[in-house]
Amino acid sequence: MTSTITELFASQLRMGGHRPALRSKRHGRWTTTTWDEWNRRSRAIAAALIEAGVQRGDRVAILSTTREEWVVADLAILMAGAVCVPVYPTLTAEETAYIIENSGSTVIFVENPQQFETLTTRPASTVLAQLKAIVVFDCQSLRDIPHHESQRSLTCFEVSQLVHVPSQVLADFVSLGETLLDDPEKARQLDERISNVSGDDLASIVYTAGAVGRPKGVMLTHANFAFEIRTARETLEVSSRDEQLLFLPLAHIMGKLLYVMHYEIGGVISFAENMLRAVDNAAEINPTFFGSVPRVFEKYYAVTEKKAREEGKVKERLYRWALDVGHRTAKLRRKGITPSLPLVIEHRYADKLVLSRIRSRFGKGLRFAISGGAPLAAELAEWFEAIGITILEGYGLTETTGASNINRPYRSKFGTVGPPLNGVKNRIADDGEILLRGDNLMKGYWNDPEATAEAFHEEGWLHTGDIGYIDADGMLKITDRKKDLIITAAGKNVAPQNIENFLRQSPWIAHGVVIGDGQRYLTALISLNHQALTRWAAENGRPSDPDSLVMDPEVRAMIQLDIDSINHRLARYETIKDFALLADQFSIASGELTPTGKIKRNVIAKRYASTIEQLYAKGGDPST
Repeated sequence: MTSTITELFASQLRMGGHRPALRSKRHGRWTTTTWDEWNRRSRAIAAALIEAGVQRGDRVAILSTTREEWVVADLAILMAGAVCVPVYPTLTAEETAYIIENSGSTVIFVENPQQFETLTTRPASTVLAQLKAIVVFDCQSLRDIPHHESQRSLTCFEVSQLVHVPSQVLADFVSLGETLLDDPEKARQLDERISNVSGDDLASIVYTAGAVGRPKGVMLTHANFAFEIRTARETLEVSSRDEQLLFLPLAHIMGKLLYVMHYEIGGVISFAENMLRAVDNAAEINPTFFGSVPRVFEKYYAVTEKKAREEGKVKERLYRWALDVGHRTAKLRRKGITPSLPLVIEHRYADKLVLSRIRSRFGKGLRFAISGGAPLAAELAEWFEAIGITILEGYGLTETTGASNINRPYRSKFGTVGPPLNGVKNRIADDGEILLRGDNLMKGYWNDPEATAEAFHEEGWLHTGDIGYIDADGMLKITDRKKDLIITAAGKNVAPQNIENFLRQSPWIAHGVVIGDGQRYLTALISLNHQALTRWAAENGRPSDPDSLVMDPEVRAMIQLDIDSINHRLARYETIKDFALLADQFSIASGELTPTGKIKRNVIAKRYASTIEQLYAKGGDPST
């Protein structure tokens, strides 16, 4: 059985190198790269890496957003027998420097001059001495990197003059490699590197975006990925006829897994221009599936609901009717019941008039979407099912190579992350912690044997740090992070993530953080959705600056209405009794969110300690 990524890639070449493999939008047009072209470019880059002094087992970093060059470079790194170290482009210079230094990376691929320039600023510049080469993907594109118009970007040449490390543009690096491969000895040397890759070799060191402390480098082998993608193909029933729209960060294990899955299934990966353009790109290329985090689904739902309300009472009633028909039809089909003829006819009209138009934003060929990285509200999954889009929620960790459980197209249950993958086992510890075991478990943490030992339970079970249970249907339900559980003064255990998921469904709320550990009742810190509230303020002739919005009694009243609605769905001890509106939005740059958008509770609790203190200063329970 094939156990390395390079072997899987070779098998795709044997099945037909002329087939489309990658698609990117360049200068307004979608261009296609075949498997043969991908192979040619990756082999050339691999040869150039070897020439630069990269040895088997060396680490090579990639600092870039999701794009075609990322996966071409990743495969080249593996062909050279080296290990890929993905780095989020949203990290600070200090965080970037830590990953490069800790991993011992000797070469780095960067996206553009802006990322290149990051390496010249302290403290990132301190790691330049360990680098043998810097390769820049694109000297023109700014893509998603924030940039102030009044500042002139340095060119690749100007930045290269600031460092004493050999630096090249990717196109030149490819040309160098192609020239090297004209030498039979160099070609033989590369072929030998490729053939010597084994399943036990490291394929990637993926740094976890920890909410507390330094990130840890998770060591994942070729065999780990081979197991995952083989199982994913069987589970999701995907094939070479499928086309995926990819926009998740490739520095995140979910994005990485979705990409490497194509080494097993074939098919086409189409790269979105960026996260903001992903839905528009879907309508252009008609993907059969894509993966996303819940926030993308939440935003699409909120925008659709808002548009329905704004189009007048007649159109809103039509939308509500169509949605109700969609819900009733989907509910029957989920139970295996054939809808009645009148309902079939009613659904046909509802779909033609409303549902198909909402659904078409994601293209005409979508079979399903995958949600991961954070909990997906069951109500949100039901809404998408009603409009005709199946969302399969999954669960996993970086330490499990991305997935351990997922709902199937033929077996799913809202509010759960589905049964385990074939070959993966779930177990619930006495304290409710989820334990996992399977061939997808990491080799360990890079240069951290103590943390590795702490991560594994007896008999090879991995501690996930998540709390949950397995229901009667064999589906895993995640209730919260073990360390995030709130224990109130009355001894009640509260899972804040569930409540925070409800809060994010409000069109006025960007993030909500539930507070209440050791307290008599729960409160919340509310970070406002500035974009939605700015539009509301303009329509109602009210000040739109953040400080004015948090003091506006109408804004507070709107938030209170949404929180009252949420409270009706919760047990009394879970209800939010008071809240504070924050003028600032949580962000990655300010340190309140991880690169994957998860809340850093400790940072927020410390930063807003005085605000939290005021919420409880009145004493007692506001509801009594």
